Amino acid sequence: MTRDGKIGVAVRGWPLAPRLLFIAAFLSFCGAGRAAAGESASVGVACQVGAPFWAPPAATAEDLPWASVWLGHFSGGRHFEDGNGQTFIDWRDDEVCFPSRQECQAWIASLRRAYHRPEGYWTCLLLR
Repeated sequence: MTRDGKIGVAVRGWPLAPRLLFIAAFLSFCGAGRAAAGESASVGVACQVGAPFWAPPAATAEDLPWASVWLGHFSGGRHFEDGNGQTFIDWRDDEVCFPSRQECQAWIASLRRAYHRPEGYWTCLLLR
């Protein structure tokens, strides 16, 4: 019990539940889930181009501090089976901005190795 009579462990003034929620939110933005799944973590930044106004805000090329901005777009899938023998497709469709074409192409190559059945679409496009 905390000093004010509430249940939960308080460390430095933060009750347990808000701390865990903060940590989970922080790790979701860091890409820890994909790195833990064995995929390479990219140095790019999630960004959007031409998104509708109701979409969650994300960085655009204007917001990024780099001299040049490359938009990497990847879509592709891979098969996986659940415990009942059913086969599903894990489909990805991601847009990530990079400071160089080489970093963008490396990101695409790593995803193409893992997500190539069914084949999708991929490109690196210079935005500025």
